[in-house]
Amino acid sequence: MFRFNVDLWQDYKFAWNHDGFLFQDPTGRTLSSEDVSSCLWRRPSFWQAAKWREIDENSRQSTEAELYSIFRELSEWARARKKLRLIEPMAGRRVGRLAQMRVAKDFFAVPDWSVGWGYRRPEGKVMVKRFAPEPLGSQRDLFISVQSVEAERLSPSYPWLTQEIGKGDRDATVLFVNGVCFGFEMELTREELGVEDWRTLNLVESSRWRPWNLSNTLSDLINCFMKRLGLRFGRLDFLKTGEEVTFLEVNPNGQFAWLDDSVTFSLHQAVLTAALDPASTIMGDECVLEATS
Repeated sequence: MFRFNVDLWQDYKFAWNHDGFLFQDPTGRTLSSEDVSSCLWRRPSFWQAAKWREIDENSRQSTEAELYSIFRELSEWARARKKLRLIEPMAGRRVGRLAQMRVAKDFFAVPDWSVGWGYRRPEGKVMVKRFAPEPLGSQRDLFISVQSVEAERLSPSYPWLTQEIGKGDRDATVLFVNGVCFGFEMELTREELGVEDWRTLNLVESSRWRPWNLSNTLSDLINCFMKRLGLRFGRLDFLKTGEEVTFLEVNPNGQFAWLDDSVTFSLHQAVLTAALDPASTIMGDECVLEATS
């Protein structure tokens, strides 16, 4: 396995021309394009690259834009050769929040949502969500969570995405890996946690997650839903009360390490197995969003 850490890109050497490409990592190990048998795309991010952030903002943004373009080209190179596995790099843009919720309505309970501008929303508390997945500008390191607001206080001049507050007293999440579902739920209810969004908690709170045994019916629904979206991987978030679940969202490149068992590493093993399985190849025609009978 050869890992390219995007935030440490300056510590690597890379060259690409008509004959192919060559990587060299900080230890001297190399990878040529001829050596690649499978390619797994995770979450390229420069956020943790403190050294890289020391240069001026304009130069940094310009260089990062160029680098992201190169990374996308690499993923397309792998896709064209049927070597890109499990995770579709641009799925987050292809399968956005609205597409998710429209399709999810055929499989799960989904809180009513609204997006737009130029009008006042009816009174009452709603959840506000962001379309853009990443912080922008000088707020690059600021985590912006989903939060509840009084709808009548929202300015009509902003393109808000709002959603009714979902029914359920406990957060739950499912890691979907090439047709296999791994379920987890919070040990504490939202009332006991004292927060509306568990993502505002630090990862030290990970011990509050416990395995959740999904019913065969729910696993089948998740499989059908992910197939409709054309996703082979994702982390789905739900609210649950007993066996009743409400769909919140799916992250097509969701993080999962904090959920894994530090002895068996079953989640990591599942991802690795899928990444090496030709059946998880990303072909480019994954999405079928039209309603089916």
